[in-house]
Amino acid sequence: MQREEEFMIRNYIYMFIISILFSSAFTHDCVELNPYDYGYCDMLLGVGWTADGCTYISGCDWTNSEGNDDSGYFFESMEECEDECFNHEGILGDLNEDGTINVLDIVLLVNIIINDIIPNNHIQWAADLNLDVLLDVLDIVLLVNVILDASEENRDTWEIVRDDIIVPRCASCHTAGSFYAEQSGLVLTADVAYEEIINTPPTNNAALEDGLVQLSNEGGMLGVQLSYFWEKINIRDEEHYLGDHPYYGELMPLGGPFLTNGQLSFIEEWILAGAPQSGEVADPALLADTTIYSAPIFEILEEPEFGLQLHMGPFEVPPSGDMELLSYENPNYTEDVFINRVKISMRPGSHHFIIYTFTDEIPPYFIPEEGEIRPFYDDDGNIIYGNLLAMQFHKFVTGTQWPAMDYHFPEGVALRFPHEFGFDMNTHYLNYTDEPLTGEIYTNLYFAEPSEIEHVAEILMLNNQNFNLPPNEITTVERTYTFSQIRNSHDIPNDINEIKIFQLFSHAHQHLIRFDIEVEYADGTTDLVYTALDWEHPPILQLYDPLVLTQGMGIKLTATYDNWTDDYLQFGLLSTDEMMILFGYFYTD
Repeated sequence: MQREEEFMIRNYIYMFIISILFSSAFTHDCVELNPYDYGYCDMLLGVGWTADGCTYISGCDWTNSEGNDDSGYFFESMEECEDECFNHEGILGDLNEDGTINVLDIVLLVNIIINDIIPNNHIQWAADLNLDVLLDVLDIVLLVNVILDASEENRDTWEIVRDDIIVPRCASCHTAGSFYAEQSGLVLTADVAYEEIINTPPTNNAALEDGLVQLSNEGGMLGVQLSYFWEKINIRDEEHYLGDHPYYGELMPLGGPFLTNGQLSFIEEWILAGAPQSGEVADPALLADTTIYSAPIFEILEEPEFGLQLHMGPFEVPPSGDMELLSYENPNYTEDVFINRVKISMRPGSHHFIIYTFTDEIPPYFIPEEGEIRPFYDDDGNIIYGNLLAMQFHKFVTGTQWPAMDYHFPEGVALRFPHEFGFDMNTHYLNYTDEPLTGEIYTNLYFAEPSEIEHVAEILMLNNQNFNLPPNEITTVERTYTFSQIRNSHDIPNDINEIKIFQLFSHAHQHLIRFDIEVEYADGTTDLVYTALDWEHPPILQLYDPLVLTQGMGIKLTATYDNWTDDYLQFGLLSTDEMMILFGYFYTD
């Protein structure tokens, strides 16, 4: 019945569009006050009120037939009169006063407009959804949207995912007995789609070896990362998908067009919520975004009027190879600056780009020469250890794994950047082609005036260097940082009793297979807030509602490593060593 109703709605829209060719929008007066009491002149006197409602009144002047001056009782607009005098009851959009807004209300409104029927006072109010005192096509559209929105809101999220996305976009290929169904192990017709997709093993061996299922109901960031289905449809991650998972096959739907940004966001919310079969767990308003992702075009950024531009390159990346570089730039500020926006633009092929500064513990002779390009490897592939020594004193500032980023700090928040050191930039480019590749990065750091800042953000860095990974074993390392430890390690005054974290991400090397971050409460219970399964591309968790830490609470880090080598592994700077670091941003006031 729901589908039939939506079909009827759209038919009435079409009927109206046809009829609008020979009908026009017009103003419907409410019941007249005393239309003949002010003379038979055409001068508009204003809007007047009677027991029956508001109306426009014309006449010769504001003196009524009894000789009384009524000028003080007129309003300048219908809206003013309605607001001051009329107490409407019922639901805006419910023209027929049956307590619901449905297709019958559209029928009534269309008939009023097409047939030039003068509505009563209630209908005039209930149908005027844009409050412009006109009943026209705009009110039709708004009324339809109200009904469709309500319809979506009453549907289970999975029902929308299945009927509006998977069935029309996937089921034509993934039907029982088809080549694609046999190849993928997935039948996605409406009758079996949920059972087929939830927690079932993928037929792709690479995805199976990576521990993925077709679609996980684990929930949260972990659920998203365990879902092969999500990897296959997320065109927004195209560059990293093709580069990091060459054996996962083609992105879907095969050959495009790919899902819209709204559809992807809607599905992602559903997976984050645990992919339930029933219940409303994603906002249907997301589906209004019908744009489709396209790879950003490299842009040479204009320098900010108030800020700093950093630039690396251009440099050449050899065919079928990679290049990782460091370069230090020091603007020699004499006082701290406050960053409230970061914009990055990179030529295609970037694996990541990270900007660091240094901790106070760095020896002066470890600080790099400004402008010097410091490659990780020489031409023969040997590590240049001298170029990497400063990395042990790195302190994260910003970065991205995407070709383009434009990150705005939360309103009223700006990151304090200490003036003692400059910016140590790290880029890593991968070239999967047979031709040389040009790498280049522009970064704009936009500054905020201190007077505009409500909350001063600081860089969060929790670095566990105390672990030992036995050879040929899988080892899990745990470390809990108490509120006091976090406060003391970041030079936060002792009278501060709250730390508000609004961004988190992990950092480790190639042996990491899982990194969890949990909030630990005073009673010993924990909540998992972050999971990374990919050491190369750890997700960045943006907390629009900050994670608030208080006395008695803490942050627990759990990292699991697979040391497949014959040697013990400890904390170290090289990719063959390991790390266990939590980065992020926080403020305290």
